Amino acid sequence: MKTSPWFPAAAITASSLVALALVACGGGGGSSPSFSALFGSMAAAQGSGAPPAKLTPVAMRIANSPVPVTGSDGVVHVVYEVELSSYTGTSVALQGMDVLDAASGSTVATLGASELASRLVVRDRAAAPGSIGPSQVGLLYLHLKFDGSAVLPKTLAHRLNVSEDGKSIVETGARIAVAAATTLVLGAPLRGSRYIAGDGCCDAVRHVRATLPLNADTFTAQRFAIDWEQLDEQGRIYVGNPALPSSYVIYGKPIYAVADGIVVTALDGLKDTPPGALPPTIPIEEADGNHVVLDLGGNRFATFAHMKPGSVLVRAGETVRKGQLLGEVGTSGNSSEPHLHFQVTDGPSPLASNGLPYLVQSLSAAQRGVSTAAYDQASGRGVPVALEPVPQPGARQNVMPMDLWIVDFPS
Repeated sequence: MKTSPWFPAAAITASSLVALALVACGGGGGSSPSFSALFGSMAAAQGSGAPPAKLTPVAMRIANSPVPVTGSDGVVHVVYEVELSSYTGTSVALQGMDVLDAASGSTVATLGASELASRLVVRDRAAAPGSIGPSQVGLLYLHLKFDGSAVLPKTLAHRLNVSEDGKSIVETGARIAVAAATTLVLGAPLRGSRYIAGDGCCDAVRHVRATLPLNADTFTAQRFAIDWEQLDEQGRIYVGNPALPSSYVIYGKPIYAVADGIVVTALDGLKDTPPGALPPTIPIEEADGNHVVLDLGGNRFATFAHMKPGSVLVRAGETVRKGQLLGEVGTSGNSSEPHLHFQVTDGPSPLASNGLPYLVQSLSAAQRGVSTAAYDQASGRGVPVALEPVPQPGARQNVMPMDLWIVDFPS
C-alpha cells in the first residue's frame, strides 16, 4: 500500500513527447501530428502481434488498494484516490467516468462531469472545476457503495472521458485489485452516550481529502479518521463560554485503548490550543498535539490525538490492554476545539502513512446530524445540532460509524 509521488509540474506537452520519440527513431522532421492522426498511425504500426498503443492526454494511477468496510448504515463502502496526470500543453476537462468490474466489464458506478468536478482536487486555486492544467496532477477522491461483500468486484478499472482541444477522448486504465473487506474489530475509544462522529467516513472533505506530501511521497492518513465530539442532552457541543475548553461536553473525558497493543508514541506536555480557530502556524511534529500511537500488529496503528495536557498515562514501549485508560480528551495541537481525533493507519506515523478502515465492536445509534453545515453551525454558535433519524435505529456490532452519526458506546 505504498503511495506514488506526484509528478513534477514540468512543461511537457503531448506533441513534444511525440517529436522526441520520432527523433529517437530517425524521424522528427516537419510538424507534430495531431492526437487523432497519431492514434491511427500508432495503431497501424503495432502490427497484429501486440495491442495497439493509444496516446492519451491523462495518465491514471491508483497507489493504494482500497479496503472495503461495512458501515453503520449497513452498506459496504470503498474509498480510494485516483491520481490523474496531464501530459498535455492545454487544459483537460473531465467529462465522465465509469468505474468498471474489470473481470466482467460491467459498470459499478458512473460519475458525470459535475460530480467529477466536486471530487477532483488540483493544487491550483485558479484551475476551473473539473479540469487539469498543462502538466498538472490532480487527485480524484472516489467513494463506491455496495449492498454487501458478496457483490464486491475483485478488480476495478476506470473508463475516463476527457475533453482536450475540443476533442473527446476515452481511455480505460487504473486497474486495481480490491483488498478483502476489513476484519479489524476494535473496542470503542470512549464510553458513554451522545458521541457524534465528526468528519467521518466517507465524503467528509476535511479528513478524506487531507492528502499530504511528506518525505518525497504522498499520504492520506486521515482517510477513515473521525473527530469525536459529545453532545449534551439538548444536542449542544458546548455550553457557556466557547473560548474555554472546559465548556465543551467532551473535554476531559477518558480515552481507552481500543485493543491490546504496544505504545509506539506517547507525547505529552503541549498546551491546549485556544478554541475558536486552528492555530495560524504550528510545527508539523506538534500537529497531533499530545497523542498516543498504538501498534495493533499486522501493520496497523491506532492514533489518539489532541489529548489534554498532563493526562497521558502511558509511555513508549509499554504494552497496554484493550480498555486500558490512556488519557483524557483535550484540544492540543492543530485543533480548533476539544475533541478526540481517532484513526487507524498502515504505519506508525500519524501523518506519513495511509488510513485504514476498522470496525467498532459494539455501538447503538438512533440519530445523525443532517449535514456538515449543521454540525459547523452547532460548533460555532453553541446551538443544538440539527438531527434526523438513522436507518434502522438500534444496536449494531462490528461496523464503522458513519459521518455525523450519534452513537452510544458501552459503559
